[in-house]
Amino acid sequence: FSVAPMMDYTNRFQRYLMRLISLKAILYTEMVTCNSIIERYKRNEIIKEMLTNGLIEEPIVLQLGGADPIKMKEAAEIAVKYYNYKEININVGCPSERVSGSGCFGAKLMLSPELVSELCISIGEVTNRPATVKCRIGIDDFDSYDFLYNFIDIVSNKGHVNHFIIHARKAILNKNFSPADNRSIPPLNYDYVYQLKNDFPSLQFTINGGFNSLPDVNDQL
Repeated sequence: FSVAPMMDYTNRFQRYLMRLISLKAILYTEMVTCNSIIERYKRNEIIKEMLTNGLIEEPIVLQLGGADPIKMKEAAEIAVKYYNYKEININVGCPSERVSGSGCFGAKLMLSPELVSELCISIGEVTNRPATVKCRIGIDDFDSYDFLYNFIDIVSNKGHVNHFIIHARKAILNKNFSPADNRSIPPLNYDYVYQLKNDFPSLQFTINGGFNSLPDVNDQL
């Protein structure tokens, strides 16, 4: 199980607390954009969101946001060389206007599986291990199982991704629809994720969304 990446929450202080609670949980950083990493690196600034508490946090995953394979690779190189990250996840699920609207990444990337594949290859060239992808089950009216299947099929084969973390809700990309709305209003559809596991038995899927207690988790086991 894992503690999902959350902006303004999963910083190194919160992650330290989570590690005290569980030695086995996979911890995620907040999403950090590639542009922010590169710009601050060039200014010789410490990138606070990427600071860790050392080995005590392992296993830990850095989540990156971006849509440019060249910048993704550059940001990954900085993360690996200067911050000692071993695993990197790409955000393909954030529905906020700043990210999927004007930013043109996050959940909007589900419409571009070929580009997501390029981003994943860029990371793999740096880390020597496959990137992981966190996504939704669809966006807006692109919410059929066939749409999701096609996304997973392309990214797993062309991007060499073998682990997908899936928030089992579609994303509504509307500036009047807040990230909080997107975490609660679109209905959960766990069946899509179960079907993916049946259709792609060689891949690993982590299901996310709507788990608020241990009984919620146990119901899925």
